[in-house]
Amino acid sequence: MSALRAGATLQLGAEGDGRRLQVDALLFDLGGTLDADGLGWGERFEALLREELPATTPGAMAAALAAGEQRVLRHPRAAELGLEEMISLHVTTQLEQLGASSPLRAARLVKVFYEETSGALARRRPLLERLSQRIPLGVVSNGCGNTERLLRECGLADLLHSIVDSSLARVWKPDPRIFAPALAALGLVPGRVAMAGDRLDRDVAAAAAAGLHAIWVSGGRTLDPSHPCAPAVELVIESVDDLDPGDER
Repeated sequence: MSALRAGATLQLGAEGDGRRLQVDALLFDLGGTLDADGLGWGERFEALLREELPATTPGAMAAALAAGEQRVLRHPRAAELGLEEMISLHVTTQLEQLGASSPLRAARLVKVFYEETSGALARRRPLLERLSQRIPLGVVSNGCGNTERLLRECGLADLLHSIVDSSLARVWKPDPRIFAPALAALGLVPGRVAMAGDRLDRDVAAAAAAGLHAIWVSGGRTLDPSHPCAPAVELVIESVDDLDPGDER
């Protein structure tokens, strides 16, 4: 992981935006944020499965997605799973749960999901390189213990000063205590750190409760002002690419 850079700050938000943020460090969620702007793994798996099995009922779909997630979380080598194997466990379990198992179907769905995910993460490196030249970065993820493994596999871990996985920290977003290891590693108070994530109920809620600045990665969705977490959102961005500092010094 990268070395800590002291004394640097970064302004986030567009010129003229009354909610511009100036922070000393930036944390990211992983799934749904760095690997797909605003779309979590559940939403992406559901889209693939609905295209493949359009007659699936909402209840059956929810059960299949939950079964895949539990299969990964309870896997005896969960902390060692690489990206492709992890996706394969999700997909094969989902298809089994739906009574639609097929090696060829599973291989095809895994390939699509893997290529989309690995490609998106690889494309993030230039952005994270530019950001890391200005302030320290980190990832705080609800994971199965393999978050650092995944970030090393995709070539991003060396740009991060802190990587926190809920299964290793034994605390899960939206519990604000999940940020304690990252803040300790950064040596910063919460009010100088921003968290960018796609889940209002997890990323934004946890960040706000911990006293961090909350950035919602919307994926183009509109923030519903009636959502209980809406008041905690300090900055809305469509993509993490919107945080690109460019040539700012």
